[in-house]
Amino acid sequence: MAKPELQDAIIYTQDGSVLGTVSDASAETKLEILKSDGNRIWVERNDLSENYGQLTLAEDYTVYSADSVNGDWTEGDVDDTVEDTFPASDPPSFTLGDEGKGR
Repeated sequence: MAKPELQDAIIYTQDGSVLGTVSDASAETKLEILKSDGNRIWVERNDLSENYGQLTLAEDYTVYSADSVNGDWTEGDVDDTVEDTFPASDPPSFTLGDEGKGR
């Protein structure tokens, strides 16, 4: 598990405006950012750089959004929810076939 050294850090955009605050830094590759409008987004850790003492996102960063989700979801909550849907989209590992027919 990643060190939460960025927890509560302020994240800036390329133009110097505040994007939000890191609300969950526990994931290995992504950070959850709580924006000032109350929405949460996830960004890759490697899209951050330090410029003049500020943590700034790269111009071409990728956003993983959960803006339509209400409540206090963390990346772990989202991962658990996705795992709970597992067999619904996957076919069973076996089929009944035609055993006993034609004998």
